[in-house]
Amino acid sequence: MTKRAIRIAWVGVGLCLTVGVIAGVLALLGPPDQPWNRSLRELSTLMDVAALLFWIAVFAIYWARKQRRGD
Repeated sequence: MTKRAIRIAWVGVGLCLTVGVIAGVLALLGPPDQPWNRSLRELSTLMDVAALLFWIAVFAIYWARKQRRGD
C-alpha cells in the first residue's frame, strides 16, 4: 500500500464526516415535520458509518505495511 492509498482513505474520512455533520445540523435545525428531515438523519448516520469504514481502512493499510516490512 502506498502513501497515496492512505491519503485517499483519510480524505474519505474527512469528506464523510463533513457531509455527516452538515446533514446532521440541517436535520437538527430544520422543521421536524418536513419529509426530508428523516432522510437527512439517515444520510448523517450513513456518512458516519462510511467514515468509520474509511478509518478502519486507514489502520488496515498501516497494519499491512508494517507486516510487509516484518516489524
